Amino acid sequence: MFRKGVFIALVAASLLVVAGVVAFGAVAIERGRMYLPPENYLSFKEFTTGELLHFDLEVDIATCGEKVESAELDLIEQQTSQLRGLPLKKDVPFLEMPEEAVRFQLMQEFGEEMPAEEMEADEKLLVALGLFPEDKSLEKVMTDVYTEQIAGTYDSELEQITIVAGKDGTGAAMDKLTTSHEVTHALQDQNFDLDKAPLDNEDYNGDNDLAVTSLVEGDAMLSMYLYAQEYVTATELREMMNEEVESEQLDSAPLYLRRSILFPYDEGFSFVQELAGGGLEFVNFALSDPPLSTEQIIHPEKYMETRDNPRAVPVPDISASLGEGWKKINEDCMGEFDVDVWFEQFFGEDGRPEVGEGWGGNTIQYYQGPKEKYVMVNDFAWDSPEEASEFFEAYEDLLKARFKGDIKSAGLSMPDAFIYEADGVLYYCGISGDRVLCLDAPDRDTLNKALSNFPGLPAAPLPGI
Repeated sequence: MFRKGVFIALVAASLLVVAGVVAFGAVAIERGRMYLPPENYLSFKEFTTGELLHFDLEVDIATCGEKVESAELDLIEQQTSQLRGLPLKKDVPFLEMPEEAVRFQLMQEFGEEMPAEEMEADEKLLVALGLFPEDKSLEKVMTDVYTEQIAGTYDSELEQITIVAGKDGTGAAMDKLTTSHEVTHALQDQNFDLDKAPLDNEDYNGDNDLAVTSLVEGDAMLSMYLYAQEYVTATELREMMNEEVESEQLDSAPLYLRRSILFPYDEGFSFVQELAGGGLEFVNFALSDPPLSTEQIIHPEKYMETRDNPRAVPVPDISASLGEGWKKINEDCMGEFDVDVWFEQFFGEDGRPEVGEGWGGNTIQYYQGPKEKYVMVNDFAWDSPEEASEFFEAYEDLLKARFKGDIKSAGLSMPDAFIYEADGVLYYCGISGDRVLCLDAPDRDTLNKALSNFPGLPAAPLPGI
């Protein structure tokens, strides 16, 4: 969920195991627009995140840095092209910029891809799910994390690689690997076009987007791995192992954001390794016909063998039935990745139930009402009635784990529906066949109005006597 456009553009570094050592990956920027006189480098006085993101200023990245011409960079281009098996159709310009300028580019791009109203809607949805604390700003946390570690970027609109000054790809092994990573994005762009369908599609939901991003980043991670095997010495690997990489903002971010940021690199790399086991032509095929769910990334056989694409889960806009003052402000998809982290949030990584594997499809909606009231619709399709039943039972346990002693039953016990109350919100869950509907509402009248739009699911259990 909550990733459309942003994570391809802004996702930061991830861990990569290269010949038995841990190394950090690179940032990939796919598009950007900036305007600034060419002689200027940027220096900043103190400002708030909101002031920067909503400040009406554009900086021209094309004229903000200094072009770098290096025989070693050219060699890394050629080596990466050969290792990856994709032709370099034209040379990719390298531009060196101060870290502050690249940071500004990232933050401005972030503001363009996630307008304030979308950010606010995502924050409300995450808070309702219990995945983000109410007393923090999603905008600030995400911006802090995404701009913490910057090594280099590829901009598919300008078709150039930007290198942070002092990290020119000709020194430490990690700089060379980062350059190889970004060159891979240029190769992807030249051969498959990162800005057009099927790799970039306005109709994709958050889970579609994360799956495609995982393919694109996983492919670049594979190139780093191949480059390290071929061109990085044992001494350089030991030096990489001894390097300290600060990730204070990432480490302190809420679990869901940490997992979302790392997923394309960790799980994406594993997915592409599975594809490449049959030859790099299978990776090329995937870039022409990509996976469309995190389920397929987590379980490569569901892409490679059964092509288990996500089911459509159509949910109407129910705002009119809720009454005056209600408006839908968010709609997305809660994929298998999201379900896994949702349960991990309240049970821990080792204790969470493995309920996500039967995921078939989802639509999640958030409705804003008067006086900060909200309704959340979370409609799941599962692969079978048995897997739907497993989630139905696990969701009740999730509510109890989330609210601990501050939750109480708000209805009679029913085999196909239950309802709880916690923190002034009613939590309904009903099951019918392979479908499970979770509804949050502020009161019974609003809940019943919402449920009237779902005639195939059981009514809310009556209050106990």
